[in-house]
Amino acid sequence: MATLSAGFALGGVAAGLLLTARWPLWWRLALVLITLLAAALGFYCVLRSRRTVWLHISGTGQIRLVEHRQQGNAKLARQVMKGGLAQLLPGSTIWSGLLLLRLRLEGGGTRIVPILPDSVSKETFKALKVACRWAASHNSQIIEHTIHER
Repeated sequence: MATLSAGFALGGVAAGLLLTARWPLWWRLALVLITLLAAALGFYCVLRSRRTVWLHISGTGQIRLVEHRQQGNAKLARQVMKGGLAQLLPGSTIWSGLLLLRLRLEGGGTRIVPILPDSVSKETFKALKVACRWAASHNSQIIEHTIHER
């Protein structure tokens, strides 16, 4: 996400300098400054709203989703934890390089949890992929569960 934000910022700067060649120099510099500030604000908002999500999958395929969010910037700040049981839904994508897990939460809501291989260790990603495939194939409430293979 940070790379994408930086790419948009550089693209905006390049567009500001190249496409507005007939504008006075101070207008072009103002456009570049506004673009950089908007990219920095977007990057800050993404970093501030990040949450750590833990998935606990039992031997019976029961999934517990626990969300951790740290309040404040200090290392000793209070952590807010919110969690509950979840059920893997049809439409979950389980690929070798990406997991998009559609989960039905206890309250009836649906949440999509994206998991990339670089967000966890290699062994954890493989174990999570196997556990999700097992949970999808042994879920008695979902008769036809499609797992997208790639």
